[in-house]
Amino acid sequence: MRAIGWTRGWPDVALLAAATLGSACASAPSPPRVVPFPEVSASAERPAGLFTTYSKALDLVLRVMESELGLPTLHGSLRLYPDKESLVAGLTAEGYDAAYARRIADTLDGIGTARGILANDGSLRRQRWPVRIAFLGHELTHVAEYTLAGGRRGISDQWLREGLAEWVSWTVMESLEMGSIKSRRRTAVQRVREANRRHRLPSFSELLAPRSWVVLSSRQSSNVIYDEAFLAADLLIDTHGLAATLDYFRLVGSSDDHLANFSRAFGEERSSFEGEFTDFLARLLK
Repeated sequence: MRAIGWTRGWPDVALLAAATLGSACASAPSPPRVVPFPEVSASAERPAGLFTTYSKALDLVLRVMESELGLPTLHGSLRLYPDKESLVAGLTAEGYDAAYARRIADTLDGIGTARGILANDGSLRRQRWPVRIAFLGHELTHVAEYTLAGGRRGISDQWLREGLAEWVSWTVMESLEMGSIKSRRRTAVQRVREANRRHRLPSFSELLAPRSWVVLSSRQSSNVIYDEAFLAADLLIDTHGLAATLDYFRLVGSSDDHLANFSRAFGEERSSFEGEFTDFLARLLK
């Protein structure tokens, strides 16, 4: 099971674009357009100019992820499905059961797997390139999580998968001078506060499993789960460092004891961190 990607509501579109995401309808599923991940040369100069192709966008995002953040070299492809129905067919071919594939495609614009990214291009093409760059950074991080774990999903916390993907995505955006992680923090705090005034925030336990994440993503105001995950990962990385977070996913590759993996990677029990994050949120919500 992959790490789930962005919701159709997309937490950071407000920072980048005011377009409405949707999906095209097709009479029959169509095959995807396949864009292989480029080989990144750390010594080569960063391409300049406007984004015009996914190949160039992938090159830029992977360059930052690998050269500046130390994430592993990724192999695979971006599979761009022309509409939602074709994405459902692609997910089913990937091994998802039909009902779950439908729910994912209804909720998300793309997912990262061990072999690359599956995306609804009918939805993404309506967005400006900064939005697509943030999307690629997020989903490529999920591919990296698989790579670190030797290709397996394993038993890992969904909040950390999503939170790391958000953190890396916005670190990439900052490096490419398209946004800043500081603005992402500010927006996350604002939305968590607003959501808390309207309804109960999801508990930490509700953010652990991928299927419950998809259910939460389908609800109104679902963006808050990405905001919570981002803030939790941001706190974890600030406390223990990015290297420890990457080590967590390496441990997932050889052990399904997720609590032991967390304590080995970060030097504290997950329950202890949950308490720290709960206190952190309480201070934010005062």
